Amino acid sequence: MNKIILKVTKIVPLFLFLILMVSCVDDDDNGNVIEGNNSIIEYIAKNPEYSLFQQLIEKANYDAALDGNSGNLTILAPNNEAMEAYFQANNISGIEEITEEEAFSLVRYHMLETITYEQNFVTGYLKTLSAVPLTDSTETNLNLLVDAQENIRFNGNVEFVETDIEVDNGMFHEINGVLGLPTLETFLEADSNLSPFYDAALQNNAEIVNEFTSEENKTLFIPSADLFTTYWENANLSPDEVNQFFSYHALDGLMISSRLETGYTNTLATASVDNEEKPLSLYVNKEVGLLLNGTATITIQDIVTTNGVIHTLSEVLTLPTLTDFINADGDLTTLVEAFNREDIVTEDYLGRLADTNDAQMPYTVLAPINEAFEDVLLELYPEQNASLEEIPEADLISILDLHIAPNLNLELDNYNSSTVTTLGGNISIDTEEPSLMDNNQRTSIILDERAQAVNGRLFKIDTVLLPEE
Repeated sequence: MNKIILKVTKIVPLFLFLILMVSCVDDDDNGNVIEGNNSIIEYIAKNPEYSLFQQLIEKANYDAALDGNSGNLTILAPNNEAMEAYFQANNISGIEEITEEEAFSLVRYHMLETITYEQNFVTGYLKTLSAVPLTDSTETNLNLLVDAQENIRFNGNVEFVETDIEVDNGMFHEINGVLGLPTLETFLEADSNLSPFYDAALQNNAEIVNEFTSEENKTLFIPSADLFTTYWENANLSPDEVNQFFSYHALDGLMISSRLETGYTNTLATASVDNEEKPLSLYVNKEVGLLLNGTATITIQDIVTTNGVIHTLSEVLTLPTLTDFINADGDLTTLVEAFNREDIVTEDYLGRLADTNDAQMPYTVLAPINEAFEDVLLELYPEQNASLEEIPEADLISILDLHIAPNLNLELDNYNSSTVTTLGGNISIDTEEPSLMDNNQRTSIILDERAQAVNGRLFKIDTVLLPEE
């Protein structure tokens, strides 16, 4: 009897194991994986309070993408009340008035590509799955603003209703508003770090605000609230300078950080020269991070919207002088060294080129790049490893004077003279080449890099001009 009981005791566990294995195979649609039944789309379908959002998902043909028994998505799902409020605010009668493309963008704007619990939402910007085009073949993702200082808010006015609902392919949160695709204005109004700049622009420059809110892409560089407020309280700008100040913080186009290149680019601000408006330049240096005009670092980059991008700054951008560009440009460090040589400081070149009230402005600076100085030192002192210190004081002054033209904002396209009158005398110019020639028949090519400041024009050249021997 005991032997029989022992055999039964051994057989029962084995029998139960076999039943379990058969049961798993029966419930297995693929023969090797147990499918779940609580994906994002299945959860939405089982809860009628999300029926309108479900219709939006189906209009976008995105329901299959939200199915499955695994994944890392986080979805912020507006309930029916939120959807109805969105329809009313946008004068939409129903889902049928939304195109498939619009529905696709809107649905993906409510999604993050990582699982995020309520407690993990912190103040700042997140990337959603919705994107806008950069080129015909590339795109960049739209941002979502999170304010977690008190109750968590998205883009200024949308809050959680129910959170941390775990589903098979990610995380589900219910929200009380539809997250409309953001514009520049969305973040300028909702982000307390940006709004002081925007509010001041609204009060002082309606024209640039129109640019901020247009459908054409713009790139904005905006200092933090504290920096801007301190600057603005102490600024003493004329009405025109106020207009130009705000415009100087904006570029045409959607220039995310990867598209910015070292060199000069035009802003929306202008300088009035000879009754013509010339776009003011901005110097970008990517070789030392993301530095603008040598003073302002991009602190938060690539806040992307449907009509542009915002970068925040460590400093306020002031309207640039020629000295600002000379000091900022990494190709002109030797020129700065020459201007600052102790025995010629009385000439005060950089002071003169920073003065926006100088009687001889506008100036045109023909700025030799660093390599040009290396070459001229070899030319002048072929037998020694010479530095700038080897050039006699009077000779250095004569050389530098030859690279500064007073009362001239040189425009190559419409400059008709064959000479340029500098502080050191006349030099020849060929605007077709374009190039310069000193009185020793030495040629200097005018490089593509050129910049417009409030007090003149800067051109980089590849050869140092020398006074006549």
